[in-house]
Amino acid sequence: MDFIKKHYEKVLLGVVLLSLAVAVVALPFYIGKQKEELADKIARKLHAPVKPLPPLDERRFTNVLQRLAKPAELNFGKPHNLFNPVPWQRRADGSLIKLQEGNEVGPDAAKVNKVNPLYTAIRFESVGPSGSNYLISVTRDADPNPKLRRKKSFYVEIGGKNDLVWLTAVKGAADKPELQVTLTDTGAKVSVSAEHPCQRVDGYSVDLRYDPEKGVWPARRIGDKVVFAGDEFTVTAINPVATNQFEVVLSAKSTGKKTTIKYNPEL
Repeated sequence: MDFIKKHYEKVLLGVVLLSLAVAVVALPFYIGKQKEELADKIARKLHAPVKPLPPLDERRFTNVLQRLAKPAELNFGKPHNLFNPVPWQRRADGSLIKLQEGNEVGPDAAKVNKVNPLYTAIRFESVGPSGSNYLISVTRDADPNPKLRRKKSFYVEIGGKNDLVWLTAVKGAADKPELQVTLTDTGAKVSVSAEHPCQRVDGYSVDLRYDPEKGVWPARRIGDKVVFAGDEFTVTAINPVATNQFEVVLSAKSTGKKTTIKYNPEL
């Protein structure tokens, strides 16, 4: 005890130094443990199971879209158009016209009188002088080049082939043969005789009219142009949509706007 009393400062300093030494030795283990706990907490937060959101209720928006698809119409009879005003359109001379049934102007007033099919026709004309070749004619009404629409006749033997047809076989009597022909552009196989030529629809032309200016344009093809209502319009498409029903598309030169004219001869 006397020793401690005499040297208590040294003893106290030794205890403190020993505690610091223990703390220094234990500190790496403590830091490592804290890092492990922190990493575990982060992993639990990042990989915790996510509860899915409830399905989005879209009824409010779909109901609005349905109402917009079928807007309400209030019609108090002619000539009342309080809630459904009649549109006006500007003529080529700058004057305005009230659009009512029967007095429309512009491309919407254009009409299709008739749609004409354009055929590629293959006909057997006669047996050649040698008796082993055959005179065949081909007409291509739908060809964009007017010169190539003309009737083209040529002799061909069995097995003979050109850029139009390939004669593969001949059946029937010598004076009334039935030619078995393969079309070289499509590979289609057809039979051709004097009584039964082969015809294939390869396009259409249309007869157009524009009543406000009493304009009539027969046999307009795709790419042909017509002028009315102060603008030039190009026939860009003639599309069959059903039996005897077509859609003709006109493109305005000034704006590029396309107008579709429906044609149904039964209406």
